[in-house]
Amino acid sequence: MGTLNEQELKEIGCRVKRGDHEAFHTLYRCYFERYVRYAVRYTCDVEEATDLVQNAFFSLWENLSQYDESKNIFLYLLIIVKNNCLNYLRSIKIKDSHGDKIVEAMLFSGVDDEGVDDDIRARLKQVLQELPDKGRFVLLEHIVEGKKVKDIALEMNVAESTVKTHLKRSLKYLREHLSFILFSV
Repeated sequence: MGTLNEQELKEIGCRVKRGDHEAFHTLYRCYFERYVRYAVRYTCDVEEATDLVQNAFFSLWENLSQYDESKNIFLYLLIIVKNNCLNYLRSIKIKDSHGDKIVEAMLFSGVDDEGVDDDIRARLKQVLQELPDKGRFVLLEHIVEGKKVKDIALEMNVAESTVKTHLKRSLKYLREHLSFILFSV
């Protein structure tokens, strides 16, 4: 089914506002895929985008009292989809940050903590040894010793951006190779 013209959208908006199921399904059929393509630009994940768009339609239907039928329903729903995508990205950032914090906490607290399973401790030591020397040095200096990027850069006689790159790559490597820890902690 193709897209609707301005007048048809206005009519569909009014009918949806009154709780017309058929109008809602018409809106869904006409624009669902388009909204998913839009959401994929934020999420880079078709399944997640599909879920976010489904949630947007559900939100519209469950909160019809908030919809003003004088507004373009296509744009109204697009804003809901966009907000869902932004909320999703925020949650991913929080999850990713939390993952970093678990790895950092393990490093900061020392690999020999009694609270850490022996297998996890051994795997952490192994992965740290697999890091390039400069990456491992930057990671340990920054996280374990608590040194600032600027101080590490002066100590290594390199640019701060180089230290940041080593740190970013080391944390990425840890996340990729210690993901089982993040799920077992």
